Amino acid sequence: MGTAPPPRVYAEFMQVWEEGYVGTRGMFEAMHMQGVGIFSGGLLRRPDGTLDRDRIRTWLATATRSIPYAHLRLMRSPAGLTAPAWVPDGRFDLDRHVRFTDDVMHVSSATIPRLVGWDAGPLDLAHPLWRFQFTPLDDGRVALGVLMHHSGGDALRTLKFLAAVTTSDPGGAPTAGEDPFRGMRSPRRGGELPVLALREWKAAGSGPAQLWRDYRARSFTRRARRVSGRILRPLRDRRSRATEASGTARHTGFRTLDGGDVQAAAEAAGATLNDLVVAAAIRTASGDGSIVRVRVPVLRRRTEDSRNRVTDASVVGSSAQSLTELVASVRAQLRPDHDAPAQETARDVGYATLVPWLSRTRHLCGAPLEDMIVLPAGLPGDELSVFALLYDSRLSVVATTRSTTDIDGVMQRLVAELAEPALHGAGES
Repeated sequence: MGTAPPPRVYAEFMQVWEEGYVGTRGMFEAMHMQGVGIFSGGLLRRPDGTLDRDRIRTWLATATRSIPYAHLRLMRSPAGLTAPAWVPDGRFDLDRHVRFTDDVMHVSSATIPRLVGWDAGPLDLAHPLWRFQFTPLDDGRVALGVLMHHSGGDALRTLKFLAAVTTSDPGGAPTAGEDPFRGMRSPRRGGELPVLALREWKAAGSGPAQLWRDYRARSFTRRARRVSGRILRPLRDRRSRATEASGTARHTGFRTLDGGDVQAAAEAAGATLNDLVVAAAIRTASGDGSIVRVRVPVLRRRTEDSRNRVTDASVVGSSAQSLTELVASVRAQLRPDHDAPAQETARDVGYATLVPWLSRTRHLCGAPLEDMIVLPAGLPGDELSVFALLYDSRLSVVATTRSTTDIDGVMQRLVAELAEPALHGAGES
């Protein structure tokens, strides 16, 4: 009888630009990806009306078994010699990631943080960066609060995770896949990471001469700054906490619109849905006609080896422009070859994006997902950020603002911009 081979060490190093998502505690907390799914409650409850915890837990244990992200945690190397790496969590415990509450709640802007699960605090860097919370709602439905993290992937990857734990067939069940890290282990200590990084670097080269050229392609000063930045993280953490204390609490508003109606509105304005969402965010933020700038996520090269395949493009505009002019300007600015001069007078306000998700209803334990509310993962100081999700012919529009902003007024203006483009000059010559 043969002896099983020793487990292979697995470590997936972060890309340089992804390190910023976990660079300080303030940025780490700001880059949580949050959402609330609203399910029909019948099949998620017992006959007495309480949540069927055993059924939900069994479903998720099967559904997450073969999802790599569900089992990976971050490990840092000593003295910041390498980027942090994703490694298998040898102490994975599903109960750490799936929570239940018996508190019956109502869905509203005020209750969104509790429905997401913020009562339990931010995610724990010592374990995989995801958490679900199930909450019974006062109308009989059930809320699924979702916390994930931008360091582990962009919004597209997060939505792919949610799709993987649900089914399109109401009578279907999740596939019991294989453990993706079977026969693998995490490094026993962070000190193994520099050795692994060196091995990967040497394996990627085509000889000593090429390795030397690759090494010299980046200056020693740049490498030293990167390492020192990782070492000085605790000091940056103290500064970020002081910034948070100055008052960057957020308000959240959301509306669900008919996707077909908004699509028709976009076509009337000569726009795509994404153009219209970005233009609506600009017009809402620029109520007085001032020039504002929003960040708009766009895909990098699809073949790029990165968990985060998006980068931010800057789009500038004003409510002084007609909607037809503005959506044409948005489209032009989002073209890959666009190279306009910077507008120093523009006010940075936040970001806006539209993500088309799934055209068919998803189910968990047979219960249909009726609505999906995804919060923007904006920066702590953002004035206004907007995330629109197209799911099963419905458009969920979510905005976050500073706590001093009238969120109801913002949502009224935003919805009007999306649903009534004719009022703002669509079709003008």
